[in-house]
Amino acid sequence: MGEFFSSNPTEESEMQHDEPPAFGEWLKREMDRKGVTIPQLSEKTKITYTGIWNIVRGYTASPRADTRRKLAEALEEAIPPQIQAEIELQSASISGYEWVDFTPIDLETVPAESGVYVFYDVTDRPVYVGMSARSVRARVKDHQTRFWFKAPLVVRGAFLSVPDADMCLKIETILIKFLGKHALLNSKGVTRDEIDD
Repeated sequence: MGEFFSSNPTEESEMQHDEPPAFGEWLKREMDRKGVTIPQLSEKTKITYTGIWNIVRGYTASPRADTRRKLAEALEEAIPPQIQAEIELQSASISGYEWVDFTPIDLETVPAESGVYVFYDVTDRPVYVGMSARSVRARVKDHQTRFWFKAPLVVRGAFLSVPDADMCLKIETILIKFLGKHALLNSKGVTRDEIDD
């Protein structure tokens, strides 16, 4: 397994997880079985090395459906129904809202819809809360130009699909207040997003 999952220099520290996510375990098992490396899978899917690494290592527990589809097609395997059921259970904890994880440096894994998102650092601490009334992917693309947008400060992201712009703003505001100084980038005033035009 070592040659398929060698250390990534941008991911030096390990985040701790109680149980490895089912999809990441399935992906790792299928890659091992077929002798496919992360770089090879990245080439086939156009998902970055880090995006796949985060899924395999368990940092991205609930990847987007499109990301899962690309990986399964590249491996020429169907995702087992029990794995799909577990992902749906994790991502649909609030009726009408979808919760997914993504890798911020890999725009292909970031949802291109409205909602609220959180960036986490290498210790899995939330460091930034943001929202977009149109496309979180466009907002994250803008963040990629900021000096603070790099590991170990921004390693993974989580997204809640919220179709209503007013509700996005309310949820973002509540999360920032709950997290307080722990939303480091929000509390330091590094950046404050406005509602999209």
